[in-house]
Amino acid sequence: MKKFLFLFFLPLLAANIFSATMDPRVRSVPKSAQELVFENPKEGLPLVVKSLTGGGANKVKALHDWICDNIAYDTELYFNGGPARQDYESVLKKRKALCSGYTNLMTVMCRMAGIEAIGIEGFSKGFGYQGKCGDETDHAWNAVKIGGKWQLIDVTWDAGYVDYRTFIKRYSTEWLNRTPEQFIFSHLPEKDEFQYLKKTKTREEFEKEPYIAGIFFEYGLSLGNPAPDYTNEVSGAAKYEFRTGKAGVSLMTDLIDTEGGRLVENATWIERIGNRATADFDIPTAKKHKARLLARNANEKKAPDFFSAAEFEGRILPEAQNLVEQKKATQKEFDFLRDSYFPVEENRRYYRADDPFSTQRNNAVLKILEMLKKTSQYEEVISVDLVPASGYEGFGAETARFPTPYGTFHETSNTHLISPTGGVLKKGAAQKFQIESKDFKALGVVIDGKLTKLSKNQNGIFEAEIEIPENIDTLSVYGSRNEKSYSGLWLYRVE
Repeated sequence: MKKFLFLFFLPLLAANIFSATMDPRVRSVPKSAQELVFENPKEGLPLVVKSLTGGGANKVKALHDWICDNIAYDTELYFNGGPARQDYESVLKKRKALCSGYTNLMTVMCRMAGIEAIGIEGFSKGFGYQGKCGDETDHAWNAVKIGGKWQLIDVTWDAGYVDYRTFIKRYSTEWLNRTPEQFIFSHLPEKDEFQYLKKTKTREEFEKEPYIAGIFFEYGLSLGNPAPDYTNEVSGAAKYEFRTGKAGVSLMTDLIDTEGGRLVENATWIERIGNRATADFDIPTAKKHKARLLARNANEKKAPDFFSAAEFEGRILPEAQNLVEQKKATQKEFDFLRDSYFPVEENRRYYRADDPFSTQRNNAVLKILEMLKKTSQYEEVISVDLVPASGYEGFGAETARFPTPYGTFHETSNTHLISPTGGVLKKGAAQKFQIESKDFKALGVVIDGKLTKLSKNQNGIFEAEIEIPENIDTLSVYGSRNEKSYSGLWLYRVE
């Protein structure tokens, strides 16, 4: 099996997972056992396992959490190659592992605790995956029997991620106890029997389906009809449907030029009607692009996983220091923020130092970043490739294919734009606006700060015909839930 780690494609609006709670038993292991396990694993590991599984429920999570907290991914070995043992003793002595090492350690710890567990080798939709599995397996993970049923766990992916060539510790429960039906979108066992599915999935089916992150299911999402493939040929706007089964989840979409890693503006549109979300994507040029669906819990605040060095040094720290001078934050809170992010020079980024148990520090960081309006980040839950069909050149690099949505629109659940659906309006033209909405009592068009309300027709659709002035460059649609205060929903360019 090749050495492999899924190198997460980091969202441009990356988020951390403060909400993932680590089992307190992880930091309650006696000091003597914690020190011994890395010097003499054979003697120390049974003591650690006994401490982790003594009292309390969910022994598997305690073992999973301890590995995430104590073992780093061996980036030096992965990128430089060379032979290395991945048995549990070698992993503990080095405190680093590849995916097979994480898997071997989890298997041994579970068995020491009397829990049935195995390691599985297979294929994954990780770093370097382009829609086809290779000739050799590239990843390893665990199956653990809980309550008479096999559950799947990927400790490697839950321990953190690699950005460029640097391992970033980031505890997660995203890949803990996923069902076989959920796991199969990203992990394909070499042996069919380890799929644990009623109907075995073929390699061709696995390759065709999109990569779906574990958090996709935590947000209560599922694929609708039509659903995207891993690679999708488009000759115009591609439309995909997703189902939402959890209240309070906000959704947004974006598109990335995969060659330059650049976010493409005004190339996507998403609407929610009840439990159905419809996403439209188009590509500006005849090149490969990545379309993404992102989600967040509407009332949850999260701190970014990283900042560019320029932003952290040039904006975040100076503005945070200003909050101290204005007595809106304390010097201690500022120090927590400054010390919570560490630089990686070759990546030109500052990353958040992960410690789920540092409640005071984490709260201070969140408080300051919230005042700086740097929270409420979205997480990537599914991504697919879009490629042009023969003869399709894209909608045009300088064109706005769709309007620009504001944050309020992403939080709606029953608003449908009927017209105009393009992102550019013509100066001097008469334009009919039609919007169907149960989210708002009033809707209007704002031109130069002046609101023109839309009227409801006999079918309950808000509409109005408006002449677009010659002297404006943008025009916005606003909505009100109480007919008093209005919030922006989306913006059009005017040319």
